[in-house]
Amino acid sequence: MNTKNPGLALLEKKVDELDLRREVEDELAQILIEHKIANLRKSRGLTQAALARRSGVSQPMIAQIESGKLNNLTLKTLARTARALGASLKIDLISRSEPHNRQPSRKRRAAAS
Repeated sequence: MNTKNPGLALLEKKVDELDLRREVEDELAQILIEHKIANLRKSRGLTQAALARRSGVSQPMIAQIESGKLNNLTLKTLARTARALGASLKIDLISRSEPHNRQPSRKRRAAAS
């Protein structure tokens, strides 16, 4: 992230020094999803109960999703919630610059034996 804010620049530097980039990005992505769900629901004029009925989950689950307290949000529930909000869900895999503990394929392992 390129920023001119010195506080954010220092935070970026510390995140990199502590090798926390992935954890920070994962947490931010989750916060953004929760925020988007709550904002879309409100902009559509829906209550949590109405969204729950439309998506087939309980109102307490919607409250947990929006508050970030639901630690096991499944892709299925996220897709149903998006559909109930009249939104599209976009899932993407982004290649990292460095492979992480890459394992050889079964064929390559068998050939090496």
